[in-house]
Amino acid sequence: MSVAKRVADEMDGQSLTLRPPNSHSPWPAVTLGKEVGYSIRFEDMTEPGTTFLKYMTDGMLLREAMNDPDLKRYSTIILDEAHERTLATDILMGLLKGVAKRREDLRLIIMSATLDAQKFQRYFSIKKESPAPLFKVPGRTHPVEIFYTQEPEPDYVEAAIRTVLMIHRAEGEGDILLFLTGEEEIEDACRKIKIEADDLLNQDPDAVGPVICIPLYSSLPPAQQQRIFDPPPPRRNTNGPAGRKIIVSTNIAETSLTIDGIVYVVDPGFSKQKVYNPRIRVESLLVSPISKASAQQRAGRAGRTKPGKCFRVYTEKDFMKELEDQTHPEILRSNLANTVLGLVKLGIKVFTLSIDRFLSVYSPFRISSSSITSTPQHLRRS
Repeated sequence: MSVAKRVADEMDGQSLTLRPPNSHSPWPAVTLGKEVGYSIRFEDMTEPGTTFLKYMTDGMLLREAMNDPDLKRYSTIILDEAHERTLATDILMGLLKGVAKRREDLRLIIMSATLDAQKFQRYFSIKKESPAPLFKVPGRTHPVEIFYTQEPEPDYVEAAIRTVLMIHRAEGEGDILLFLTGEEEIEDACRKIKIEADDLLNQDPDAVGPVICIPLYSSLPPAQQQRIFDPPPPRRNTNGPAGRKIIVSTNIAETSLTIDGIVYVVDPGFSKQKVYNPRIRVESLLVSPISKASAQQRAGRAGRTKPGKCFRVYTEKDFMKELEDQTHPEILRSNLANTVLGLVKLGIKVFTLSIDRFLSVYSPFRISSSSITSTPQHLRRS
């Protein structure tokens, strides 16, 4: 939503693609929901025949592919943040490779800031004699200074809160982004930071400025999520220290959006990951260490608008030796029952299994098809 809104705001309306033929008058301003739109669950801000640039989640594109396997509505498809290896992105990459073979007019672009590019280049080499083109676009990020702790911290939440308050007391103007794992941690941290920051302001109003602490996680209502784009609180007096905005977020803010004014990032090195245990058939969210690729993405949040600093609440030794290079693909730690059904809906032949074989393998009662046909009708239905 935020990217679509920003692109719509920044388009100047002078493009030849938007200007009527034989016309020298400027085209009206681009409108969100018309020329540029987005599609998320329960909300479709697009207009058929008018929208030419559409932002959506990987899950929404996968759902569209179920009804239109060749995705004929689109001439160019960009898969961004491919390094995250979400379940929907991985399935889409396999699906779109097949679509690209069938549709020579389709342009497929895979993008990421921290990707093993050669592996993806080999995979998408549709024509054997020519590998897929690879472009390296230099970023315009500012330098980011990275700091580590001297010793491992026993409680990463408390250490992260202390780091935020230290930055507020000692560092210059600029907003802070703190990464935590879930709603409970975020709300608790916001409450503690607000109490401590208010105490500092009451003790020495000339040393620190006012603070606003904003939580961000996926289950928040959209209106409250938009608060992260609010300006920081104003100075209490003309010569006093500037106000500061502190955003406490899950890894939503790691890649998905850019928040102006972020100069300091606090990274405890953890996130919640979905893990499936096939023995007990239970899917759960576990707090797990992040990968080096994710740590680099988090640090990059501090250098978007001006030079920044990233405070990692773990040691440099842990970063070098304990963290994996890339995030473990979600497809390897998920229950694939719904995924297999989705592939069948897409027309992909996953497997063929007779009912006798299916029941003998998957039924807890180990019944056969003959016992089903001999069962009375009302029991057979249940």
